[in-house]
Amino acid sequence: MTAMTKFKPPSLKGKVAIVTGGNRGMGFHIVQQLANHGAKVYMASRSESAAAAAISQIEAENPELDGKGSVVFLHLDLSTVAGAQNAAERFLQLESKADILVHNAALMSHPYGKTTDGLEDTLAVNHFAPFAFTRTLLPLLISTSKQPSSDVRVITVSSAIHARAPPGGRFLSISEVNETLASAQSTDGLFGRYARYARSKLANILFAKGLQKEFDSASSPALSIAVNPGGVATETVMNNMGSVTLIGPVLRFLVGNLASSPLDGAAAALYAATSPDIRHQAAKFKGAYLDPHGKISQPNKDGQSEELVANLWAASDDITTQILSRHLSQSP
Repeated sequence: MTAMTKFKPPSLKGKVAIVTGGNRGMGFHIVQQLANHGAKVYMASRSESAAAAAISQIEAENPELDGKGSVVFLHLDLSTVAGAQNAAERFLQLESKADILVHNAALMSHPYGKTTDGLEDTLAVNHFAPFAFTRTLLPLLISTSKQPSSDVRVITVSSAIHARAPPGGRFLSISEVNETLASAQSTDGLFGRYARYARSKLANILFAKGLQKEFDSASSPALSIAVNPGGVATETVMNNMGSVTLIGPVLRFLVGNLASSPLDGAAAALYAATSPDIRHQAAKFKGAYLDPHGKISQPNKDGQSEELVANLWAASDDITTQILSRHLSQSP
């Protein structure tokens, strides 16, 4: 057991948190630990029934939470930009503060597809929808951060696989977003699937840096941090290992025996979201990328590019605005 897996959050009494994809895997344990340490946590997910079952499990494992509304379901559909914005707007109706936001939900490698917004779905779900969700909450995050004794943090779960993204990311226009990043013969093969996933994880790092710039420009002490949880044997990962190649069973065996558990994998995000050490060294951790041990690490060359940070933020703002405008024009 590493020092990170032994990390326990401080008291979070009075804090309001949101965790996307919180009904299973690492997200479940992030929600559970935040709630166990006093926060009110919104479990943001698409399935209300899955969230209800997860909330029941959390309350059963800690009877002190039962009936207190410590964990609340928030419907969040990341398959559309409008769905993400609607969830954020709903949260704004329910709460007057937001202390912690953990972007944990993600699609892993899978066959090429597009959302109803017309975007390649891995990048849409892993970046563009979270971008829209966060942009809608940004004024509240900033106002909360300026309250006395506040400690606002936005944590984005990335991955070491970001280094396998194509040079330049290929995500600054809709035409680039919709590239398969593979030859016609290998679009749905291992290379194409992981190239698209890696691109989305690079976008996560750049997004975290761009969000920090937004906080800084607003003179907000809020922190935006990206984390690499390491290899984690979540249900999604295990299912993915079994589907990509003929050696799937071997991969499942290796991952299941060598990767961290979802609870251990959650430690880096929990540390980034709650550790007093990070607040005490806030200038050092602004826009940082943390390794599975909670140490500041350097992403690849593109992940360090200030130009790419600015370009992705501008492109994300433009693309999501276009989609939302189209959605409004099509509404009855």
